[in-house]
Amino acid sequence: MLKKLSTDKIYVILLTVFSLGLFALTVRMNYFRYTNFDYGKFDLGNMTQMVWNTLNGRFLYLTDYFGTNLPRWAMSHVDPILLFFVPIFAIFPHPLTLVFSQLFLVIFSSLIIYKIGRLELKTGLGAFLIGLAYLFYPSIGFLIAWTGFHGVTVVIPFFLLAFYQLEKMYRKGIFSTKDLVLFWIFLVLTMMGKEELSSIVFMYGIFIFFMRGQKKLGITVSAVGILWFIITFFVIIPHYSSYRIEGYKKFTQELQLDTSLSRDVIKPNYFLSRYSGFGNSYSEVILNMVLNPKKVIRVIFSGDRRDNFRMTFAPMAFTSVLNPYILALSLPEFIINYSTTEGGIGTSEIYNHRISIIIPILFLSSIFGISIFSSFFKKRETAVSLILCALVLSSNIYTSLKYENPVYLWLIQSVKKRVAFAKIDNDISSKKDLKVGEVVRLTKLETKDRECANKIIDLIPEKASVSGPDYLGAHLAKRETYAIFPALYTSADYVIVDIFSQKIFRILDLDISIVRDVVGDVIKNENYELSNACGNLFVFKKVGIHGKTKLLPFQEKFVYPEKSSYLIMQSIYVVDYSLPEIFTRNVSQDVKFSYIRRAGDDLGDYFLFMSFVNEDTGEIYQVANLPSFGLAQMRDWKEDHYYLEDLQIVLPEYLVKGKYKTFVGMSNNVKTRSLYLGEVNVL
Repeated sequence: MLKKLSTDKIYVILLTVFSLGLFALTVRMNYFRYTNFDYGKFDLGNMTQMVWNTLNGRFLYLTDYFGTNLPRWAMSHVDPILLFFVPIFAIFPHPLTLVFSQLFLVIFSSLIIYKIGRLELKTGLGAFLIGLAYLFYPSIGFLIAWTGFHGVTVVIPFFLLAFYQLEKMYRKGIFSTKDLVLFWIFLVLTMMGKEELSSIVFMYGIFIFFMRGQKKLGITVSAVGILWFIITFFVIIPHYSSYRIEGYKKFTQELQLDTSLSRDVIKPNYFLSRYSGFGNSYSEVILNMVLNPKKVIRVIFSGDRRDNFRMTFAPMAFTSVLNPYILALSLPEFIINYSTTEGGIGTSEIYNHRISIIIPILFLSSIFGISIFSSFFKKRETAVSLILCALVLSSNIYTSLKYENPVYLWLIQSVKKRVAFAKIDNDISSKKDLKVGEVVRLTKLETKDRECANKIIDLIPEKASVSGPDYLGAHLAKRETYAIFPALYTSADYVIVDIFSQKIFRILDLDISIVRDVVGDVIKNENYELSNACGNLFVFKKVGIHGKTKLLPFQEKFVYPEKSSYLIMQSIYVVDYSLPEIFTRNVSQDVKFSYIRRAGDDLGDYFLFMSFVNEDTGEIYQVANLPSFGLAQMRDWKEDHYYLEDLQIVLPEYLVKGKYKTFVGMSNNVKTRSLYLGEVNVL
């Protein structure tokens, strides 16, 4: 059978088989990452929400950091390539539809690389080796295993197809209308991937003008590129920034924040502050870069960026520099990624999705560079070409391991991240001689409990607006409004509080103590009632004024009649508690604790939580004590003062009926102790 096939077809089949294997592997990896809640609102949740909103009549709308529903370009990004995926999303409405689509487009670009290599190189084997090398390129591994979905990544094949289409026309010497239409379709799709890709198209036009001798086409391509660049950066993004700015003002008013803390938010382009070392506006940044080339070079090669350069080019065995004319197409993206003066962004790292469009350019310049270099060896041209192609493949395999390409780590080492599903402690559940007041070492409260998260997601109605943690954002993206808590914490239909989730505060560089203040406000808000809780997740439903007691569920007393004296740890004692003998699932029931701090032991980041251990199965259900977290940090408790905490416990429906051992515990996520309180029945 193989004898009847041409050599080229054999190479295509082999490359297709390898690509299929990689596709199957990364589908599994990404499914795992999704169910493990590694994909959040940023960015997969946002992408999903935009496609879902478009299907429901709101053109590329999403909820931003500050709880405002606005068009994508109000967040300083223009990537309408998402429209390309609306039809398939209509059939398969799931966030992973976007991820799997990206996997397919990126992985099977290896076949386009092969076709381009076959055009330029003298040997099909060399083209095959380069196509295979593409699949081993370290950054490709990060793109298909870590980044979820981004417009700039999914247009990789469209850019390659545009290049391939032009090279075919150039070699034939015939630029037919049909071929030109295809070329323009692929080029326009490329520009739809991200606002700055128009600068790549502009550079490509210059390449066509000088290196392919097509002056009219080159001028047209560059003109289209620069026109779209001007429209996106100087018209669309500044015009729609008012949506973001107004939303931010409402957000800061709601939380009583100082707006001067985040001046970058109110700029025409949200990302301008990344280049603040060159100026505070487009004109200042561009002018200062042009007038201070030494400073630009110094910034580009500062810090770890030299390492990032090396890690970008080393997998190609530096063969990409053999054709500087094609490599120059990537110059705008290198400048954008490497000239940031704000620290801690990581735009130049090889695992960042911003490297996406640089990758195909590296391979194109390598293919054509190898062709030029090997042509100097007339009699051994094919051999030299093969040696260099094999070197590129070998270098990619080597650096994939060296730079810890996640795909091949998974494949070779079977590195898997354990998912924290239902926790079990059979030793405690079966222990018959536990005495009330005895301290045991139960598992700590999970800061990202996947089982709890899945249960909470199932409780949220499809059309409800939600304010919640970032990591639930992809799973709850198919709705008009999903804001990152605390945005909309006074108006959303459901407020999901994760006491450990602080993304928005880190982004705005705000005091983390605000988390506790906001949680306290939610607890006190008369319009919300606690509808469910699990682990560190608390679900508050907006029900309107409902007679909620105005007495805070956490009180400080100077005097209290002690009924017990059970030490948990760190000089914190339980001096009284009230626990129902019977808990009915999905019904709010009161649990009361009275504590005293008897000495000045360090309470640092300690918090309180409850554990329920099923006596038959050993399964553990845990929930943080929200009042003591949101209303009074343990580190602020005073010696010899009493602290009374009233909890509303709503045991979820999915909990198995039966007898449970109950505990109150303390933890700082390093040290954990739990105090036994007795048995209860769960109905």
